Amino acid sequence: MRMEKTKMEKRMRVNAPRSSQLELFSNRRRPKRAKASHRIATMRKSSRVPHEVRPEARGALHVVLRIRRGLPGLRTPRALRRLEGAFRKGKEKPGFALLHYSVQQEHLHLVVETESKTKLALGMQGLEIRLAKALNALWRRRKGSVFADRYFALALKNIRQIWRTVRYVLSNGRKHGTWTKAGAPDPYSSGRWFLPWRSTNTCRPTRSSPVVEPRSYFCLPLLSIDDVPGPRWHEFTVAASSLD
Repeated sequence: MRMEKTKMEKRMRVNAPRSSQLELFSNRRRPKRAKASHRIATMRKSSRVPHEVRPEARGALHVVLRIRRGLPGLRTPRALRRLEGAFRKGKEKPGFALLHYSVQQEHLHLVVETESKTKLALGMQGLEIRLAKALNALWRRRKGSVFADRYFALALKNIRQIWRTVRYVLSNGRKHGTWTKAGAPDPYSSGRWFLPWRSTNTCRPTRSSPVVEPRSYFCLPLLSIDDVPGPRWHEFTVAASSLD
């Protein structure tokens, strides 16, 4: 009798319908799939880098470069000499030119001129490499990246916007309070090589210029050396977008 019972039990196990087993395993796997899809959705929502089509860069642009936290400040005579040397070597490439700059403690303001987004990327890449090498050599042969993230750029659409941006960049030291001397341009900017000042006492230094004369525009209204850029300039920077 026991042998017959065991045989019957084996037959029942073998011939049992598989629907119950499939339902059992499917019930176990569904929560895992739901969790995985939830993680993917949360990762997409928390992504900080928007994948958008970048606008085409042509003409004059305002570029901002920021250095990493914890690095020494840039407004020192030794750092300025290194930066000016890097500007002189990387100020001009085919389709790219450096027009103006301003050096602050933790960031750089640049006004550049490009023919396309590709020329902008190549020109900025070469300039960033020169700047990083110069600063790392100054900081006791430091190695590694210098700039914190991608640069931010704003395309300048008309002569009024270009004038306001050049005014903001060259007088950025007065805006931050790092340069207050009256009647003289900020030495940590390219203002010493800038001609359209209202003051007649300004003159260019004898050494070679670290910037290039613009080609996309020919003349700007005169600027005051003692002028401090106001908050109205931010109307043009709200729509700034990052460019590669």
